[in-house]
Amino acid sequence: MIKKYEELRVSVQESAKGGTGNFINHHILEKDEFYDKGRYYALCRLAPGDSVGLHTHTGEMEICHFISGKGTVLSAGKEYPVGPGDTNIVLDGEEHAVINTGTEDLVYTAIILYR
Repeated sequence: MIKKYEELRVSVQESAKGGTGNFINHHILEKDEFYDKGRYYALCRLAPGDSVGLHTHTGEMEICHFISGKGTVLSAGKEYPVGPGDTNIVLDGEEHAVINTGTEDLVYTAIILYR
C-alpha cells in the first residue's frame, strides 16, 4: 500500500493541549489501522511561535521525530532544543510540550502507541 501525501486527511487543532496557534496534522494512519496497538501517526506542523501545550501520556507513549525547523521540547521540568534528526520519546506517565522557537515551520512525525 502507498499513501500519497496529498491524499492524507488533514486536521487543524487550535490551541492544542492549551498551546498557542494552530497544530496541523497530516494523518499517516487512522486509529482503525493500528490493530489496537496505537491511535495516532501523523506528519505535524507548527508555525513559528505556535505550540502544543504541556500534556501527560497515560497508558501510552509518544515518539516525535523532528524533520525540519527549530523548536523546544519541555519535558520533566527542563527545556531541550530540538531540530532536524532529533527525537523526543515520551514514556507512559510522562509529560511534554512542543514549541516552535524558530523562524520557519517546525515539522515532525509523531506516533502514539498503547502500553
